[in-house]
Amino acid sequence: MTASEERDRFLIHEMLRHIAVIRSATEGGKDSLSEPKNRYAAEHGAELLAEAAEKVSNPFKTVNPGVPWERVKKLRKRVAHPYDLGATAVDIEEIWVFATDDAPKIARKLRNPKFPKS
Repeated sequence: MTASEERDRFLIHEMLRHIAVIRSATEGGKDSLSEPKNRYAAEHGAELLAEAAEKVSNPFKTVNPGVPWERVKKLRKRVAHPYDLGATAVDIEEIWVFATDDAPKIARKLRNPKFPKS
């Protein structure tokens, strides 16, 4: 296994771990995001997921086009820096949609990832 593949495998593991946190924070439904601890967990999980996704190698991203890499990157900016984007709170609806639609799809793709041929 190459160093790049080893790093990608670590990052995938981390991404799946962050998705599990997001799932846990939202398992009570959208209303659970009105609870500060759940909202924080979902937002921070999304931020860390996106941070790990940004660090995955470009060859890995290329052979795994089913992961919405750009959407995750944009979500990170909105979650990590809401004060840079008009000083508004992160939209609960956006976090909810990500948690219930995008995150499960990403998890399915990352559970059986393809790796670039060395």
